[in-house]
Amino acid sequence: MKRMFLSLAGFITLFSLTAAPAQSAVLSTPTLQTKPQPGSESFMGTILKDGENFVLSDSVSKTKYTLDNPKKASPYEGKTVKVTGTLDTFGHLIHIETIEAVV
Repeated sequence: MKRMFLSLAGFITLFSLTAAPAQSAVLSTPTLQTKPQPGSESFMGTILKDGENFVLSDSVSKTKYTLDNPKKASPYEGKTVKVTGTLDTFGHLIHIETIEAVV
């Protein structure tokens, strides 16, 4: 009986530990804000059209980052800009928070 109780208690503890992160991920869904989020970075480069996507081309590091919001990026096509956002390093994707033209 004691073994069964301990097994059940262990299962409940394990289940509660694995279920908690899933709930916090749902609660931490990002919202559109004008202030930079913690962990945001700034990227400089030129916005170019690449197929159906827009990319930020950094001529210094010779790197291209796909931009996640074509509506925000399209008015700046061909212009040098500063993009603030978070970088998804796996896919070289920038989640745009703000874009501003650099003079």
